[in-house]
Formats: sequence, structure tokens, C-alpha cells
Amino acid sequence: MNKTFNSILSSIEMIIGTAMTAAAFGLVIIPQGFAAGGVTGFARIISNSFGTSLSVTVLLFNIALLVIGWLTIGRAFIARTVAVSVLFPMMLEFFSRYPLVSIAYDNLLCTFVAGALLGIGAGLTLHSGASSGGFDILAVALNRKLKIPVALVMNFCDISVIALQAINQPLPQTLYGVLVICITTYIVGKVVTYGTGEIQVLIFSNKYEDIRTALLNDLDVGVTYLDGESGYEKIELRILISVMPYEKVGPMKRIISGLDPKAFIVINEVRSVLGKGYTIARY
Repeated sequence: MNKTFNSILSSIEMIIGTAMTAAAFGLVIIPQGFAAGGVTGFARIISNSFGTSLSVTVLLFNIALLVIGWLTIGRAFIARTVAVSVLFPMMLEFFSRYPLVSIAYDNLLCTFVAGALLGIGAGLTLHSGASSGGFDILAVALNRKLKIPVALVMNFCDISVIALQAINQPLPQTLYGVLVICITTYIVGKVVTYGTGEIQVLIFSNKYEDIRTALLNDLDVGVTYLDGESGYEKIELRILISVMPYEKVGPMKRIISGLDPKAFIVINEVRSVLGKGYTIARY
């Protein structure tokens, strides 16, 4: 039952992510003339040069790359990209008919809207376990055959596509496109690693046993021991590590302060937590 539910949820994430990505291009990036990376940016160059439909050109390039991937990478990898590669051009064609003319006067606002849509959309697509296809396939294929780093191929393709567009368009439109990519990259990282907003606590104290008991019984949080040694006095000690929600930080501080006012506490933000008690039921 859980597998079926997760599969449905992943499919919904993939569809919504693909729709948001297509919306970013169709509603904002293409109408505003911003430089675009990836297959969409390259297809745009071809479309402008030969007067062909952008969505059809994207679809043809995606099909060609899927064939290359099928021959060089294998069916398992390609199966996860087919849906996105086909859905994206269809959604792009739809959204291209309804550009956001109401904010077209403000290029900076358009940049942030496009970056947000593209970042959240791409992040959801990756979070669902799917691939956006496009130059991803070419990068993986070259890595398998020639051992060229995937990141190197992706960066080269994006930079080349942006540079080609810069030749025939005003500099501001190119810079706005680069800004969209920067915003997208930041948001994708946030979406892909989205968790439950937890924090990690490291506690250094000689009263580690009392603190462990209090955290387990009073706060209902998990605790793990790490063996350590103080650097100055070279005294062996046990370090407590725990991951907990933000709302338990205050009570945790009060508990530890009451047991050992001299305890040394390090708090770090955790971007994602997986496993028993978080993404898997505790009992």
C-alpha cells in the first residue's frame, strides 16, 4: 500500500514539476526574451533561425537524445525520462499561449518569477526520482563512454547555449537569463533536500547519562553516543548527538542547563532527515 501511495505521489510531483518548468519558459522566459540554457535554449536558437515551432523543436531534440541514451546508457535510465521529455513540450506549447503580460514591464520581477517557477519545478521533478532529460542524457552517455565528468558536459552545454543566444540579443536579456539560472540553482537545492526542518545537537558534558535520560523521557527524541576525548585535559568522554524539531530546542536548552550549566552545546541546521522516526514509522 505504501509503495503504491509513494508511486502515485512521485507521479504527481513529476507532473506538477514538469508543468511549473514549462510555465517558467512559456509564461516568462520566452516572452521576455531572456537567455535560456539546456535543450530549450538550444531549440530556441534553431526555432528562431528556421521559423519552426519551439515546442516541436524541443520534442524532436528530446527524442533524438532519448535514442542516444537508449543505445548508450540502457533502458532503465531512459524509462525514467520519457514521460518528462514528452510532457514538457506539450505543456510548453500550452503555456506559450498565455504569457504574463501583466508583469512584462518589470524585467527584474519576471526574473524572480521565472527562477522560482523553474527552481521549484525542476526540484519537484528531481525529488520525484525522474530526470528532466535533455542534455542530462548526453552528459551521462559521454560519461559512460568517454569518462567525461557529467557536470563538465552540463556546464559546457549551458554556457555554449547562453553564449550563442548572447550574439543576437541585447546584453540585459542575457544577464537576466543568467540571473534566472542562479535563482533556479539555489531553489532546486532547497526543494530537493526539503525535509521536516530539523536541527542536530551535539552535547559535551560529564553528566551525559542524566542528559540522555532526560532527552529520551522528557522530550521524546532519539539520542546516540559518540566516544570522544577532550582536547585540553585529554579526558575521555561520551558525546551525545540528537536530531530534533526546532520547537524542542528551547526545552532542550532548559533541561541541559538544569542538569549541567557548564555543558557545551553545538546546534546545526539539518536540511533533510531520512530513516526510522522521520520518513519511516518509529514503531
